[in-house]
Amino acid sequence: MWILLKDFLLVSLGMGIGIVLMCILTVGKEADCEMKQLEEREDK
Repeated sequence: MWILLKDFLLVSLGMGIGIVLMCILTVGKEADCEMKQLEEREDK
């Protein structure tokens, strides 16, 4: 029983870490796009 609970917690932890990493990468990508747009506006 404890092994099943431990496995469930490890899977949940892995999924949580994966979701957090995906969110961080998405925010970083959006920030890069914003920086490029800001630089283009300053050049004009």
